Amino acid sequence: MADKPLDRILDLFLKRYLARNPDQLRPIEALTASPRRFLVVSSTAVGDTILSTPAIKSLRRSFPEAHITALFHKRVAPLFAAFPYVDDVVTYAGGYKHFWRTVQRLRQIRPEAALILHGNGPQDIPLAVFSGARFILKHPTETEYKKYLSGRLEKRLQHVIEERLDLVRKVGGREVDTNLELPWVPGPELRKKVSGLLSPEKTWIGFQIGAANVYKMWPIERFTALAERILGSDPDAAIAITGNQKEKKLADRVAERFPDRVVNACGQFAIQEWPGLIRYLKLLVTNDTGTLHLAVALKTPTLSLFSATDSRLIGPYQDPGFHRVIQKEGGFVQRLPKEQRTDEAMRLITVDEVFAAYEHIVSDRSV
Repeated sequence: MADKPLDRILDLFLKRYLARNPDQLRPIEALTASPRRFLVVSSTAVGDTILSTPAIKSLRRSFPEAHITALFHKRVAPLFAAFPYVDDVVTYAGGYKHFWRTVQRLRQIRPEAALILHGNGPQDIPLAVFSGARFILKHPTETEYKKYLSGRLEKRLQHVIEERLDLVRKVGGREVDTNLELPWVPGPELRKKVSGLLSPEKTWIGFQIGAANVYKMWPIERFTALAERILGSDPDAAIAITGNQKEKKLADRVAERFPDRVVNACGQFAIQEWPGLIRYLKLLVTNDTGTLHLAVALKTPTLSLFSATDSRLIGPYQDPGFHRVIQKEGGFVQRLPKEQRTDEAMRLITVDEVFAAYEHIVSDRSV
């Protein structure tokens, strides 16, 4: 299974470790009492970590006396500094970077059960094994490391939130909550920073123009055309482009067209400050990316654009009155390797239909 040198080394260490600890791993049927110490793994990007919050919250409510440790990616962890449903956080650098240091920290935690809500292989299951956990569960996966899991979940057509909640149910969790949650209170300095960048006299519409992959991105020229339609229809409207530093140059292509009414906020806020910006918006127009899920968690209305991916599986799952989705049948791009996929599917979404959806949302007084 391991075709890279580091993968082969990891596989060798894992086999040797289990040869010395043959009785560690147990089938989930052997779980006869509620675990007292949990490890929850959601060690990838912002959006997937936010999508894991219902499962973590449900685990806490189901097992209020248990000690829960979260393994979060180091870039994402600051966003969860005040997250009340875990007792401590171990940060992970991703891949093999500081891998054994992470293992050492997890072994100090001594988890009985590990729930891998979202983690990239091949490292995620070995991390759980090396932690010493006796019971290990992961969302449906085809990795060859699945043989080390305590039970397998079959892939079903359901939202990823339900998929992750199934892991909580598998260990006996019964207090299930499907809502995203990101407890957050803005401080005066952040409020001042946001209002200093975005004038309180304007109605601010957010544009999230970037995404992890180009095949999830609505073309920039269409975002530009949408900006022209929005600004032309409402003299009080202004646009804030959200995103990270890597997306700044792309956002400039929109902001430079409308210098007085479009603000490029990409890279101007640390990750723990993002909620202050997103909460300030009347509406976020967004691709399928982490900012969408942040807005849903913060109850900021969204207009999300899906084609290459399926909103039934990864789109907004709560507060349907707050969130409108445009979904096209662009799954044909998934038949290609990721590096060969273009924005062809997203081009099925027209400016006219996005603007019509925008007008419907802003005219709805309940939003």
